Amino acid sequence: MKIRRSHNLGAAEARVRADRVADDLREQFSLRSEWRGDAMLVSGTGVNGRLLVDDTHFELEIRLGFALKLMEGPIRSAIEKAIDEELA
Repeated sequence: MKIRRSHNLGAAEARVRADRVADDLREQFSLRSEWRGDAMLVSGTGVNGRLLVDDTHFELEIRLGFALKLMEGPIRSAIEKAIDEELA
């Protein structure tokens, strides 16, 4: 699953907002996250991915395990909502 959003926050503020998104997803889906350069690595049971942040974009790429693939729609909606609220 890929989610891409534009923003005009600059890289530093975008990283702050990405941390807030990660906190929200941690609460909802028990995900772990860590920064490696401009990429936030995200992992959990049946979930692996990364969020790339730059001056103008958030780009999230997540791979869901088989069991979670069945719930991709609601998971995508929750992630998009968290990102959109932080970028608003």
